[in-house]
Amino acid sequence: MKRIHKLVLLWISVWMFSLSGCGGEAAPREQESKAQEIVIWAWDDTFNIKAARMAAAEYQKENEDVQILIETKEREEILAQTQNILSAGLYENLPDIIMIEDYDVQQVLVLYEDEFVDLTDEIDYDKFADFKVKLCSRNGRMYGIPFDSGTAALFYRIDIIKKAGYTEADMQDLTWDEYMEIGRNVYAETGIPMLTLDPTDFPLVRLIMQSNGSWYVKQDGRTVDVQENEALKQSLEIYRELLSCNIGKSVNGWNEFISAFQKGEVATVLSGGWIISSIKENQEQAGLWRVAPIPIVAQNENAAAASNVGGSAWYILKNSRNSQAATEFMVSMFGENDEFTDRLISEIGIVPAVKNPSVFTNYEAEDPFFGNQQVTKLLTGMADEIQTVNYGSKTYEIEDILEEEFQEALIDGNLEQCLQKVQMKAEAVVRE
Repeated sequence: MKRIHKLVLLWISVWMFSLSGCGGEAAPREQESKAQEIVIWAWDDTFNIKAARMAAAEYQKENEDVQILIETKEREEILAQTQNILSAGLYENLPDIIMIEDYDVQQVLVLYEDEFVDLTDEIDYDKFADFKVKLCSRNGRMYGIPFDSGTAALFYRIDIIKKAGYTEADMQDLTWDEYMEIGRNVYAETGIPMLTLDPTDFPLVRLIMQSNGSWYVKQDGRTVDVQENEALKQSLEIYRELLSCNIGKSVNGWNEFISAFQKGEVATVLSGGWIISSIKENQEQAGLWRVAPIPIVAQNENAAAASNVGGSAWYILKNSRNSQAATEFMVSMFGENDEFTDRLISEIGIVPAVKNPSVFTNYEAEDPFFGNQQVTKLLTGMADEIQTVNYGSKTYEIEDILEEEFQEALIDGNLEQCLQKVQMKAEAVVRE
């Protein structure tokens, strides 16, 4: 799949061109002919889309005159199409609500802050986790409704692990060296690789890097931190080792990633909690899965067995046909409805991005699919240990450069030179 950040550069050019051609004034909107039709764009049918459909069904019980249309689109489609519509001033074609991934939102707000509904006075943001609130804000105003936290965990097939002589206890408190040793033995005994690796996407690198309290940029969000970034170097060394010893199964894109664990082609999944809904899609594997903290880098003094992968929030387009109705719907269902969030915990496995999850009755529920583990409670406990980093606004642009240079490093083995080149190119990107 094409990456969102590649499209952003094109969108900026289109946006600037449209402003120069029309003096900065958008084309007039048509009158709201569909006053009670709310359009939502999101991705992932088993998670985000399912949550939106559940919310729509619940809301329409008391609001029968409101029609809610939910469309599944890829993440890059959502931003590309929304931005093209904005650049052309065709507001009547806008969706009312879109989902944006946490890695992308700051850059989107920089470009289009005035295009989103200001929710500062609509929702009590004190209940949400601080790092999610920060991501949804710009210039002291709030524009998003936090959804899932993206808390990372090690999901594993206990039946496959046992065939290599390991137990649940063996999967706790792992270092990456121990994880890879288990992976070698699992592959030797079963022929099943430990996890998937996608050379076009680096979520594992992000997971390991943030678990060590580091990112591609420093805490100011603007200073590139690649060449001397020990946590990044350790992440890439682990990635290279996984590739070299049959522990990783190569996949290309989302569908192959999902298919691999649903078909039992890998023994573990290292991902955010949002992956639970996809794992549960194959009910024949019920009872065979378990959850544990992610491995740590033993050689890094800042290492923690906690990290974040992805995560997202809902945003309402201010100039859409029915932004007011959309705001009422979103605030009612996702902004202040703890009862509905409680349902999402049990039905899609969401890890709510809140400070106090104990308000939810399903917080401590045992999950038979995961051997009666208290999955939400476990993941929430891990979330408390996640180290805060500043994603900045160029995560995917920098990662694009890294992926290209890393392929060369796999051939010549020169990781230091790889990071040096990435540093130089990333600094140019950040200056743009």
